Amino acid sequence: MKSDTAVRRATPEDLDEITAMWVHYIRISRKNPAYKNIPPGGIEARRSLFERHVRGPDSAVFVIDRPDGGLEGMLSCCVEENVPYFNPPRFGRLQTPYVRPEARGRGHLRRLLDAAYRWAREMELTEVRTYTSALDEHPNRLAEEFGFEAFAVIRRTPIAWDYPAESSSEST
Repeated sequence: MKSDTAVRRATPEDLDEITAMWVHYIRISRKNPAYKNIPPGGIEARRSLFERHVRGPDSAVFVIDRPDGGLEGMLSCCVEENVPYFNPPRFGRLQTPYVRPEARGRGHLRRLLDAAYRWAREMELTEVRTYTSALDEHPNRLAEEFGFEAFAVIRRTPIAWDYPAESSSEST
């Protein structure tokens, strides 16, 4: 089922609902190790980042309105500087692509991505990137369907504070 609901840029009045959708996004993504332990103040810090993206000259948050006045979905975009030895020098980072479960299957994600691509062209960017969990097949499959290719894998390991054992002699 398609919807004709237009995508628009978020305003400061949308920040509470955008933040609430992000909290839901985190809850359903709890398998992702990055989202398991949000620190105290983490939600407020993310809201502050959304506010910077709503108000900033090199960022945007796109939303889709619900008929009842709420929001169906969102996508946050910002310009990131690449490391100096890689191209492109700047790229668009697409964060938190989220459509409420009851609103899925209506083309909302495609329209949010279309708005992000138009924004990226306005910002004179040549590339956009989105980050998905290696542990979640559905977002990875969607990213591939929308033309994103995987080009890096980030791996992590917690530091074991008892390994290696402290030693007074240098290893050679």
